[in-house]
Amino acid sequence: MIKKTTKQPGDNIDDRRDHEAKGLRELFASQWRYFLTILESGNGKPDEITQDPSLISDAIETVIDGTDKRIRAIGSYKKRLRDTVHMTLDYIDATVASIPKAIRVDKDSFSHNPEINALFVNMDDIRNIFSASHELQNFFRKAGHASCDEAYVILFISRNEKTVLGKIIQDDLLVSEVKQTAVNFSNHEIVAVSDSEEGVRRGLKEFIFNHIVKYVSAHMQHIRQQQREQIDRGHMEICISGVSNPEVYLTELINQLTTPGPLLSHKKVQLRLSKLGIKVDENSSETVNKFTAHEFQIGKQPPRVVTIVRYPREDMLTNTALF
Repeated sequence: MIKKTTKQPGDNIDDRRDHEAKGLRELFASQWRYFLTILESGNGKPDEITQDPSLISDAIETVIDGTDKRIRAIGSYKKRLRDTVHMTLDYIDATVASIPKAIRVDKDSFSHNPEINALFVNMDDIRNIFSASHELQNFFRKAGHASCDEAYVILFISRNEKTVLGKIIQDDLLVSEVKQTAVNFSNHEIVAVSDSEEGVRRGLKEFIFNHIVKYVSAHMQHIRQQQREQIDRGHMEICISGVSNPEVYLTELINQLTTPGPLLSHKKVQLRLSKLGIKVDENSSETVNKFTAHEFQIGKQPPRVVTIVRYPREDMLTNTALF
């Protein structure tokens, strides 16, 4: 006689995945509410965040194109991804909204703005960095931008710190071989250009979203490779429950997108730097560049300072040797 058993919730692998996905969505919701409370006390404007349904649909297709196109064979993929993608876009919007307004980069700001003075070596450095940007050069060359005297640019910059030995004045005496922290800004990269601040912020959002998709895709490929190795070792059940199965892949994809921390992080770094780029404490009477750097980290990429700047057309160099 066969004993009949009652199926309990969680006995089925799909039930367990649904339960895990629900838990992750609840975790995301709590993190999202906490994130909004932080923004409400800062520069962000979370109450103004809305998403156009067509934008969400386009973003879903971007996710599929960048990960596994077989997901389109699942009839409910748009519905299942909609809320997750919507929240991801909201998260990106709120993060970008926290970046301060654009700063004009020119001779005057290099002399008087502590952030610009710290991020660049000198005016020649500034001209070379911006003039060498193909994206910025192409922007100014377009007929539609002929009347634009300046361009709005998203600038990504690497911040590195190292310990050096230097000299300080202590009790009116010159002390040598003192350990100090030197901060260096390098690898200046222009990732978006526009004729308005709204446009360039939109370009940054697209840049971040596309890189999040690339990060998630690479992570999913890593999972798939690990599962293939398990199959080679004789774990054949992975053939059905692994991410090579489009249904399983979609579930894992939603799990990845509903955990914002590993995808995009934003940190404010308070800096007090001497004109030589040395960290200075608050008790020092030395002239310093004091400012807040906004660092973004997408996936496992190194964190980079993100700044919105306005760069004047008249300062662009035309020397083809730069390119």
